[in-house]
Amino acid sequence: MKKQLLLFFQFFPTLLFVSNGQLAVVYSDQSQQTENSQRDTLQPAIQSTVKAETIRELITPDAMSHEQGSCYVARLVIPRNADRKSKSNCVLLEDGKPLSHPHARHQLIREQGRGHYSHWTPTTLYFSSSDASNPKTNGKKYELVNQESYTEQQSSFVLSAAQSSIQFPTVPDRQIQPLKLIWQNLDPQNKIALHWKRKGTPDLTSQKAMLASILTPGMKEEEKALAIWKFLVDWRYHFTPAEQGDELHDPVKFLNVYGYGFCDDCATNFVVLARKAGLRSRVWGLSGHVVAEAFYDGKWHMFDPDHQVVYRNSRGIIAGVEELAQHPELITKTPRDPIGSPSQLIADLYTSTNNNRASERQPKIKDSTLTPMLEPLDRVEFRFTAPEYVHQKNATDQSRPPIVGNGTLNRTVRQLQTLKQTAPNQRQWHLSWPYVLLKGKFELELKSNAPTPSVFVSPDAKSWHKLEGVLTNQTLAISLDQWIQSQPTAVYDCFIRIENSNGGDPAESISQLNSEWIFQFAPRALAHLQKTNNQFEMKLTPPPQKKGKGLEVQLVWKETE
Repeated sequence: MKKQLLLFFQFFPTLLFVSNGQLAVVYSDQSQQTENSQRDTLQPAIQSTVKAETIRELITPDAMSHEQGSCYVARLVIPRNADRKSKSNCVLLEDGKPLSHPHARHQLIREQGRGHYSHWTPTTLYFSSSDASNPKTNGKKYELVNQESYTEQQSSFVLSAAQSSIQFPTVPDRQIQPLKLIWQNLDPQNKIALHWKRKGTPDLTSQKAMLASILTPGMKEEEKALAIWKFLVDWRYHFTPAEQGDELHDPVKFLNVYGYGFCDDCATNFVVLARKAGLRSRVWGLSGHVVAEAFYDGKWHMFDPDHQVVYRNSRGIIAGVEELAQHPELITKTPRDPIGSPSQLIADLYTSTNNNRASERQPKIKDSTLTPMLEPLDRVEFRFTAPEYVHQKNATDQSRPPIVGNGTLNRTVRQLQTLKQTAPNQRQWHLSWPYVLLKGKFELELKSNAPTPSVFVSPDAKSWHKLEGVLTNQTLAISLDQWIQSQPTAVYDCFIRIENSNGGDPAESISQLNSEWIFQFAPRALAHLQKTNNQFEMKLTPPPQKKGKGLEVQLVWKETE
């Protein structure tokens, strides 16, 4: 029997039986170091486990809107196979009972109601209540439920070179849904700044990097403007912005932290990038819409990334706002624009010139970069599933964006002597992270008989707010949730001051500080497994000093037929 098993694994070395009795498949790890010791090429091992789960999504009234007749439309957070391209296997429950008419034509839903419904797109449900009542106000509970079998794939590997190329196989015949991406700095002493992206896609880490990715030497000004417009069309979607003002007018935050916004956010980001590329640019506020313009060849030209459109005149030249106001037929020559808005309605926005205004205002933003810096032994987990928390300071709309992710940063300070000493009895810790912080907590592990310190938080190390904690078995637990939520705008960093009332140095009385932070990120901007082009690039700065003490990376995703 032993001999048979040996022969079996010689011919099938990728099969592995895991302890729960399920069959897992592990593809061999073909890691290769090139001639340059600072560059690695890897084909990491993949472990597969077949799983099944019941997926439930509660449809809340604020996700519903009246469409026509008896029909209501619900925005869904969890994307699943739908009727439009295949046939949804989801069941709509009303107070726990299945409605009896799935896969219904929309006209039938509008005219008859009586529980007809259609899970039309992965994130859109057309439905009616069983008794023709308004589902937003009838007090009934609506859930979309389905049973799903899938293969959970997982791959873990350690990167220790300055640059690494990581290759995974393509799976064009399977549906891919990213679940997690985890980074952990294995070095107990050194920081690592990392840069992770999919090969061949734009670099979103800074304005300069974005433009270097999408512009090429020798481009004409119109080609530059079109490239920036197309870039914004591809990397964001239309949804209520997280807050007003210039928070979303920084392209780095707009694309990496949020990934969504309104027309003014798209137009302003176009202006910021166009100016960075050397183009004169401005925004136009129309009657209920905002677009951008770029100036070249002696005139202004309109670019609308939110509605994914430019309009060309009879000479093939991209028209400007004022030309479109005089010639609305350039807009109405097609019945709808690329996102489905009626062209006549759009034309009316341009021709209603009484309150249309152009502005060349400079947004109040920094030329920021997004390069996560991992402190020694930091662990970061990005979750691509439906978020539990979302940054939302916009009082006009509290609904949740359909594509957004939550992540967790675990950071520990093991030697408080490394923190800045601002007074003999004070130590100050500065926490900074490139993604917007939603929640935070930390614990101070006190040494035996140590005094309980006072703890303060500040956004700028100037104005301080005292935090209350709970002491249990020499551990002082402190939450920053309320403080973060009370801030008027997005929080990316904070200062923590630890102070001993007896005059002693907190570094002498506290053995360790453990913290956990929940943040928000834009899933589209963070590279993960997909059907094709699964080649990734990682740069580590500085490169790890010791083999095996670099960056551990773990990707988890699921595959379905």
